[in-house]
Amino acid sequence: MDENKQPGQSQEKDFVSGAEFQKTVRKTKLKQLGLYILISILSIGILIAIISIGGQFIINKKIEEELSKTPIPFLSDEPVKGAGIESDEVFTAPGFLSVESKITYYKKVGDRRIVWDIKRKKYPIVGDAKVISNEFPRVETYLVGGEERTVRYNHLNNERQIDFYYPVIGYNILPQELEIATGLDENTLIEVALSFHEALSPKELGERLGYKNVGWLWIDQTSEEEIQELKKHEYDFDKVLYGEKAYGISISGETPYPEFVSNEYKISGAVISGTPQELERFQDIEEIRTSVIGLTIDKY
Repeated sequence: MDENKQPGQSQEKDFVSGAEFQKTVRKTKLKQLGLYILISILSIGILIAIISIGGQFIINKKIEEELSKTPIPFLSDEPVKGAGIESDEVFTAPGFLSVESKITYYKKVGDRRIVWDIKRKKYPIVGDAKVISNEFPRVETYLVGGEERTVRYNHLNNERQIDFYYPVIGYNILPQELEIATGLDENTLIEVALSFHEALSPKELGERLGYKNVGWLWIDQTSEEEIQELKKHEYDFDKVLYGEKAYGISISGETPYPEFVSNEYKISGAVISGTPQELERFQDIEEIRTSVIGLTIDKY
């Protein structure tokens, strides 16, 4: 026994510097670090989930609001933009902070449908929707009787795009393409845009144009101020109304116009379609000022 040790005094043990204690401390620290990491991961995951779910809700509301502003042609009694153009496929691809949408537009001639346009948009959580792709038609210009005539072609299928001619505006060339349409192959379905000398009421139009093979009616929404500005242009190309920008109402082709169109509207043109034989009856209608061939497709 140590001679310097006082009676009754016990020997102190050094637990802190012991190997076993240091090992236990290290294990505790590692467990705490792992717990902190796990809590951080769970917190970030929950935060991401909240942002994602909340973001999707906000984006879906944006898409619904935008689609609600675009009436469905056959279900609307108000003029809708786009001559004979329908949309019935909407596809969305969700992202983390945005959603990309793709809307497919069609044209129908007889029983045949053809894809006419595809529009893609990106809807972010914050800010307005942005157009991702915006294709422009191919344009060709050629001479008719010494005057230039411009024809536009669809960027997806290379089919001709239709134009309307305002009744109150003068043009260098007034296309008369019904005769060309009626001379095409008998198994061809043809779309033709008609512009009238003057706007007609639904009743007047029914009496003079009839209903069969008529699928869309142009209801001009151009203001007087816009008409005056158009008159200042020199070239016809700058004064016509592109079919995709025209407002009108889709009809069945069998039902009297007053059942589709309010009498408050005046009709400045129409889109007809059918085989060459079916279009022959339109050739002698005096109210038709111009006729422009659009989409042509095989009947079978």
